[in-house]
Amino acid sequence: MRRFFIILTGIVATVTVLAGVAFLMAGRINLASFATHRIATATGRAVKIGSLHVSPGRWATIELDDLHLGNVPGGSRPDMIALGHLHTQVRLMSLLHGPVETRDLVITKFSGLFERTADHTPDWRFGPARPRHEENGPPDQSLFPGLRQATIRDSEIIYRTSRGQSYLVGLNDVVFTSASDESPLLMNVTGSYNGTPVTITANIQPISILRQAGKPCGIDIRARSGDLTLTLRGTSTDLLDFDGVAAALTLRTPTSAPLMEFAGVPASDFALAAELDGHFTHRGNDWSLDHTTGRLGDNPVTSADVVFTEGGKGAPDRISGSMNFAALDLNQFTGKQQKSQGQQTDIPLMIPARPDPLIDVRIGAGQVRYNDLTFSDVSVAVAQSPDRIDVKSLSFGWLGAQLHASGDLRASPDGTKARASVNVTEADIDRFRHQAGLAAVPISGRLSFRANAVADRVRTLNEAVQVADLTAAVGMDRGEISREVIAMASTDVSLLVRKAKGMAPVTCLLGVLTLHHGSGTVLPLRVSSTAGTVIGAAIFDLNRKWFDLAFQSQATGFFALDVPVRVSGSFSHPGLGLAGWSAKGRDLLKSARTATTLPPEIGNFTPGKECLRIAL
Repeated sequence: MRRFFIILTGIVATVTVLAGVAFLMAGRINLASFATHRIATATGRAVKIGSLHVSPGRWATIELDDLHLGNVPGGSRPDMIALGHLHTQVRLMSLLHGPVETRDLVITKFSGLFERTADHTPDWRFGPARPRHEENGPPDQSLFPGLRQATIRDSEIIYRTSRGQSYLVGLNDVVFTSASDESPLLMNVTGSYNGTPVTITANIQPISILRQAGKPCGIDIRARSGDLTLTLRGTSTDLLDFDGVAAALTLRTPTSAPLMEFAGVPASDFALAAELDGHFTHRGNDWSLDHTTGRLGDNPVTSADVVFTEGGKGAPDRISGSMNFAALDLNQFTGKQQKSQGQQTDIPLMIPARPDPLIDVRIGAGQVRYNDLTFSDVSVAVAQSPDRIDVKSLSFGWLGAQLHASGDLRASPDGTKARASVNVTEADIDRFRHQAGLAAVPISGRLSFRANAVADRVRTLNEAVQVADLTAAVGMDRGEISREVIAMASTDVSLLVRKAKGMAPVTCLLGVLTLHHGSGTVLPLRVSSTAGTVIGAAIFDLNRKWFDLAFQSQATGFFALDVPVRVSGSFSHPGLGLAGWSAKGRDLLKSARTATTLPPEIGNFTPGKECLRIAL
């Protein structure tokens, strides 16, 4: 915005000074050619002025029509600036000792294009570049004109990046008012941003303060768009560029529709109330919001510290920081309509090749709800870069267990390649059984779990879970198992006349699963308890819903036959036989006996590892 005001002020000041000099020389003749030559010489650009007239008086009246200031070579349109009409009155004596004082300034049909060309040349720079130490110093605002009454109508400002992205600020009606340079400057704006209507009212400290480079100038701004209201109360050291800002911010919107429209996203895709209170700062390329609290929908925000950094030459913007919630319902962010239709909430996994902005954030929540699951003490750190997203860490509690994970998503020609490493500790079997809606199981205790998963050519999180290739281990070092189960596995003939009662302590339990394209193995599968030991191995096919399991026991009971058993067939109607009577059964038992190591991906998994020492 500062570029707009600087150039607009420059036009007013230049035209005013030239017109004043010409007025003293030539009266009310058309001074267009005189001003055209002077402005072209000063800017090095092509200039066209339809007409320029000056009327004499203590307050000289200036009328300017049809001004065109040319763009730089390679610009997206011939004119950088076009101005339909300018009318103002200038106090004649202010031309001698400055700054220029104006009243009744009316500008109509102004169009300003501020862009960088493909080679990153800025079109708003005239003449030689300023030395770097001057560019970094406070801007010179001493020539800011005195505005008793200034109006801008039917105008626009276009910001265009070197990549061709355009942002259109419509200025339907803008009014500046001040009784004097020592009185507050009032601003009222009726306009739009990329077609979305916006109104702004501002109460700014006097122009005499605004002119002092680097000195904080008080601002009280209120903006409204649809159901969105935004207020800023604080100071700015460079109001023309909205820089050096430090202000209290409040934001309210019942639907977030205006925010979606600003971002170019259909408002119907995301409907969520937002209430935020925080501290806003803007210094140079950094825009930050810190010490922020509020709500996003029904999700209380306990603290948020976010920084948006504008990218340098040819570089993308960046968003970094953290946001913490007391509770977070992800179902609200991924479409209530899906849930109303009985569908599961899902998260898309599409990875942009050239993301802008880049993201490096951490999100935490005391409680998170996803579909019908509820997690506690959730923390996730995510970074996005070209063609990939890294989940640097993910941790949460669920049903008393703690989960820690990391992974990444990488763009592939037909979707996304997802990789994840998951570690679960102290998962209570009975609590998980209740969560899954299962009947009582003959084993109790706390399991630990380690898994590495890879899913290729997927587009959503739920799809990745369904098709992932998996290497996983589950282990337990203490717990209990039903004595009846051990007796059945060991073909204990005493079960014909009595039941084995009670639970036997488990000294170790270990199962290792590998899964590829729906087919997999469970090897080894071992349980050691005071009532006996069972080892086994299995192969399965989830697509065919078929499995083949062989196991052997070594029980402590006198009547245990310890006959190797094979169970195979469809999931719904398996058959039972003796493992030693088939080559497949014998091969499975051999694998079960000789397995003494874990797959390299999970080689450091320790729960239940003592079971690898078992030999039958």
